[in-house]
Amino acid sequence: MPSLRRPSVRALSLLALLGLTALSACRRGAGEGEGVGPGAVAGAAAGSGKRPVVAVSVAPQAELVERLAAGAVEVITMIPPGTDVETYAPSPHQMAVFSTARIYFEVGHPGLPLEASYLAPWLARHPEVRRVSLAVHAGEILPLEAVHAGGHPHGDPHLWVSVRVLRGAAVELAGALAELLPAEADSIRTRARALDAELAALDAEIALRFRGSEGRRFLVYHPALGYFARDYGLVQEALETDGKEPSPARLAELVESARRAGVRVVLGQRGMPPRSVEILAATLGAKVIEIDPLAADGIANLRRIAAAVGAALIDG
Repeated sequence: MPSLRRPSVRALSLLALLGLTALSACRRGAGEGEGVGPGAVAGAAAGSGKRPVVAVSVAPQAELVERLAAGAVEVITMIPPGTDVETYAPSPHQMAVFSTARIYFEVGHPGLPLEASYLAPWLARHPEVRRVSLAVHAGEILPLEAVHAGGHPHGDPHLWVSVRVLRGAAVELAGALAELLPAEADSIRTRARALDAELAALDAEIALRFRGSEGRRFLVYHPALGYFARDYGLVQEALETDGKEPSPARLAELVESARRAGVRVVLGQRGMPPRSVEILAATLGAKVIEIDPLAADGIANLRRIAAAVGAALIDG
């Protein structure tokens, strides 16, 4: 964006209002939600069926398991949709269900306390659990400066917003499922080939959409699209600072800069404080488009995210 000037009194007053009305972004308490996302089983019966259990961290991963296994496994999602992946902690019930898993499809990023602080110590004592990781297929983990000023001390953990990461992990996951379910191995491999073709086509479709847009920016409330942006040569600019609402003065600077750049669309996020984004958009005369990186239909959701980012690209 163009260099920043001293924010106007009007912008400061509007953003002061924003600072007063903003809520902390998507911060639900430990154990809330009881991992009953897509594929998860609620209640005491979870993990007690005859099907082997496969655990995943976030809902978009569950979709891959279900597409490959086609009901042959019981899928449990450890971080429920609508919660904060960066602070969520499991309940004792979730840990009890997790202990029945034969495969754990993890994000594999140290920025997720669920994995690093709660599940990794248990897994270290149970090497018999097969682990499949998104991070193995992510290449270089985006550093802090590529995400936003402050926040993730270990870089960006939102690996599942990359079609390319999902595609690589799906191949590894299919191999693990085929070993777990030898009677289903041929069917799993057939589904894996179909899924790989679908993900490859989606990647090509999104790449075509953003061809010629390399280096263009988009304004997003929470910096969850770093890997998506990297895949297609885009730049996300986040309103959050250090994982928190920016100060009124910082928001005023952002408003002035965004106005000069001609921002007409701001990307909000499900679970984030809508009032804050609405006031910011009203200040800019911009439209808010809400995205949900944790949507259960992760593959179709990436197409929706692509459309939203396309609408939010800043000219020049």
